[in-house]
Amino acid sequence: MAEHGLLDSASDPKALTLQARLVKDRAKRAGAGSGRARLFDQSAQLYARAAEIARSSYPLINAASLSLFAGKPAQARRFAEDVLDLIAADPAEGETPYWREATRAEALLLLDHEAEARAALGTAMARQPHAWEDHAATIQQFALILAEKGWDAAWLDMHRPPPSIHFSGITGLDPDASDVVAAIAQFIASERPGFAFGALAAGADLLFAEAFIAWRDAECPAAELHVVLPYPVDRFRQISVAAFGDRWTSRFDEALAQASTVTAYGLGDPTLPLAVDYADRVAMGRAVRNAQVLASRAIAVTVLGKGEGLRPQLAAWRDSGRSLTIIEAARSPVSRPSPDIARQSLQTFVWADQHTWSIHADLLSAATEARRLASAGTSGRAAILLAPGDPDDAPSPLLQRAAALAAVANPNTVVSDEPTAMALVLAGWDGTVEELGELPLPSGREPIWSVI
Repeated sequence: MAEHGLLDSASDPKALTLQARLVKDRAKRAGAGSGRARLFDQSAQLYARAAEIARSSYPLINAASLSLFAGKPAQARRFAEDVLDLIAADPAEGETPYWREATRAEALLLLDHEAEARAALGTAMARQPHAWEDHAATIQQFALILAEKGWDAAWLDMHRPPPSIHFSGITGLDPDASDVVAAIAQFIASERPGFAFGALAAGADLLFAEAFIAWRDAECPAAELHVVLPYPVDRFRQISVAAFGDRWTSRFDEALAQASTVTAYGLGDPTLPLAVDYADRVAMGRAVRNAQVLASRAIAVTVLGKGEGLRPQLAAWRDSGRSLTIIEAARSPVSRPSPDIARQSLQTFVWADQHTWSIHADLLSAATEARRLASAGTSGRAAILLAPGDPDDAPSPLLQRAAALAAVANPNTVVSDEPTAMALVLAGWDGTVEELGELPLPSGREPIWSVI
């Protein structure tokens, strides 16, 4: 912005708003103290200048809330009163019907009119009930305001976007397993999910997907089914659907056609158990990430064979404190999984340069090493990739991919592909996980993530 003469603009409200947002982000990352308050106040003043030029409630309400965070409650009240006056004077004020009423609610909260703020927020959400990303942004802002005032924020929970669900379970079920279908339907009716992430194998996966689609069509048209497959669609259909009987195949195709997104993996042709493990970690991570973005909950449901134990990734999910619902069912004896005798396992590859790369069995340890390499000097950078592989031998295509990723990283940054980023989110990585955009790689254009 400085290079283009956009800092501290006297006439461009968009430039001022962008500058204010960047300063606000710096304030949020800063530790508690006078430095943070100073940055919040600086951002508030920039927003106020933008509002003065544009006569818009968006920068003005930001100026009001940030003034409170800066320790200037009187200034916050003055800006909040101006917001209410602006909205009252112009029936068209606000980007959308939701934002008009949500902005009014925020101003009322800043003025200590909590009961009126609650009512206004309810009205806002009723006007656009499925604008979940907007709802999440408002809830996060309200939570900060309530914390600053020392007030209880529990009432916000009723307004949170619906949960994100990871679903999984056994194959070898009867296509008409009424007890399992009933248990799944009861779970969905109770949790009312907005997002479902998982595969579509014959058995529990497909039974859940069908129940979710039926509930979506009847109760929540905005709900989304996100399918994550361990193999390309045709191969997955053959080995994980058709192998269990022709009756499943058409049901798979119908559910697949109803999905909001479909992602298929199969890098390096791993064994089925390993491919399923990889895809599960990605789907679980996506559920957690989506819940984080929407200030909501990530929960899981699995159909487990009677007497069988949880797969490691599900046990880790439960042990992390996240909700896991287990539905028990009888599995056909012929469908029991055979042990995987392949040498391959999920490994994490860390690449800094052709002389500095390593293979790790533990994802978080690998991420810590990548961070160390990226922090070395002024030009350090690293790439990290989770992939099926031999613990003692990294395949050349994988190393080439890691090198291509590292080549596009900014100095002192760790980058990864999307599956690795989602696996890190699932594992509870303490760094910042952010999408950088799509970049051209030898394998094609794909999303690149910063995981420093």
